Amino acid sequence: MTTRSLLRLISRRWYVVVIVLTLTGLLYVTLTRAGSAYSTEAQVVFVAPGDVALAPFNDQRRETLVSFAAAIESELNNGRPSDRLAEGASLFGAGINQGYQVLLPNAGGQWQYSFPDPALTIRVVGPNPQWVTSTTDRLLTRVNSLVAERQHSSGVPSAETIHTAQVPDEIAVNYIGASTGARARALGSLLLVGLGLSAYLAAAVDRLSQKVHAQ
Repeated sequence: MTTRSLLRLISRRWYVVVIVLTLTGLLYVTLTRAGSAYSTEAQVVFVAPGDVALAPFNDQRRETLVSFAAAIESELNNGRPSDRLAEGASLFGAGINQGYQVLLPNAGGQWQYSFPDPALTIRVVGPNPQWVTSTTDRLLTRVNSLVAERQHSSGVPSAETIHTAQVPDEIAVNYIGASTGARARALGSLLLVGLGLSAYLAAAVDRLSQKVHAQ
């Protein structure tokens, strides 16, 4: 088939080409979304009365602060043990496209945990920046509410209450996925496949149409 005859065929069966290329575009969008996500990570540091977050931790208070942070972690996770299998990698790298994790940072290894710092790490991954930001804000608010509620219910005087500090102050949402160049190459490859398939199907439809009219 010459180029001219192929172009005439495509012009006659243009709707086949449109349908195939539309499906190709939808496939590209679906694969792009499935292979990418947005994430952020923040820490909530538990600070003793009169101290500041950036000051060296007082070893006499450290154990109390770590225990209190662990209690908040347990309540946030509804009493279930934290899943630490993905702690050394991103949630997205562990196969999670949408979700979050709140846990005490582990300074030990896989077989022996060590929790020296009174802090909670909040890690969030989601399909868009808005979901990630709103989920992180909700978790930060929940942590601070639990900190206040637990101490208020225990009758701790305001001058002796543990407070929290967010590190960093601003939530930075990062994109995880293929680079712009990789996405462009993928789109180009899909378009070539789509064009080839559309030409084949257009020819098949044209032959079928001619057989029907010949009968």
